[in-house]
Amino acid sequence: MSEKISLPSGKGFFALSAEIKVVLISLAHGVNDMYAAFLPTFVPYIKASLGLDYALTGTLSLIVGFCHIVGQPMIGFLCDRIRRPYLMIVGPLLCGSGAVMLPNAGSYGGALFCAGLWGVGSAMFHPQGSGGVGYVSKPEKLTFAMTLFNISGTAGALISPVVAVFAVQKFGYGGLWVTLLPPFLLAPLLYVSMPFLRETLPQPDRRASGFWRSFGGVFRTLLPVWGVSVIRDIVFQGVRFFLPLKVAAQGGSLETIGTVLFCITLGGTLAMIPAERIARRVSFGTILGASMVLGSLSLTAAALSSGLISTVLYIIGVSCVFSTMPLTVVLAQTLMPHARSIASSVVMGLAWGVANAALYPLGKFADWVGIHNTTLLLGLLPLLSLAFFASPLLRGRR
Repeated sequence: MSEKISLPSGKGFFALSAEIKVVLISLAHGVNDMYAAFLPTFVPYIKASLGLDYALTGTLSLIVGFCHIVGQPMIGFLCDRIRRPYLMIVGPLLCGSGAVMLPNAGSYGGALFCAGLWGVGSAMFHPQGSGGVGYVSKPEKLTFAMTLFNISGTAGALISPVVAVFAVQKFGYGGLWVTLLPPFLLAPLLYVSMPFLRETLPQPDRRASGFWRSFGGVFRTLLPVWGVSVIRDIVFQGVRFFLPLKVAAQGGSLETIGTVLFCITLGGTLAMIPAERIARRVSFGTILGASMVLGSLSLTAAALSSGLISTVLYIIGVSCVFSTMPLTVVLAQTLMPHARSIASSVVMGLAWGVANAALYPLGKFADWVGIHNTTLLLGLLPLLSLAFFASPLLRGRR
């Protein structure tokens, strides 16, 4: 794959520095993920208004997960073979449209459609966004660039419950359309300032040119990293999904739910910074394993406690677990430098999709044993990731 296919580069556009391109893509990530907490924030309202049990409510997340599982690997495969950021532009528009329509669906079928639209939009953005950062970033600054990309995304998820609650309080559920202004403003900015992500495309390798062959090779290599990513995302998504239901069952208001989601997402965002700095000095396996163990201890203690102490422990636990996000993406892209988008889709999109899909059986479990035992299970779950650290890939990689 040493030969390159040269295409018209548009030199005026490529005058933008790598740092500016990384910032623009990171900004788009923040806008896209600004809708990430709309479902967790409104899930008590949706559950009550449509008369759903926990399992049917979890199906909404299952639809989103299915879109990521099916869509992201295929989209990642496509994104490694195109230069234009069209999917990165359209994705947030579809994602936002589905999110704002979800609480106004009026029927369970309508809610499933809106969740699917939301999932499709998010699945379109992430492979090209994450891969795009890898392509435009300087190699020696990839870890920092990917951390910035992920911090921006979690910052968007951080303000998501605040935006959702504020919009409902000011305009009602029907006025959520006002939150679509950012992606509509960002779309022309991205197209005009950065129409290309790469100056050249790699020469196709006929031995691995098909989707399944390419995806299979990437997945086999990244299996241990993917396993850790799946468990991390199930824990993060599960806490964000079931904790609001637990708060609502205890009489908490929409504002309380928004505040709790804001705090746990803020912790996860800030924790990425020290995790990235420590990872420069120790092996990836060390920091990943330590983060998962500490996260499990904190989340288990949070499930067994109550009040402010429980909330603080949830913040600490989620922060430890979610701080590993940029590290797994950097590891994947370092191992697959010519297939950054599909590598990112495996440890981000595919893992995220499986985590969303897992909320359906977790909802069934909650119907059976209750919310308290479900949150306790989520606290113990990170310990399962330790099985993947027997892999030389995680033990020796710096």
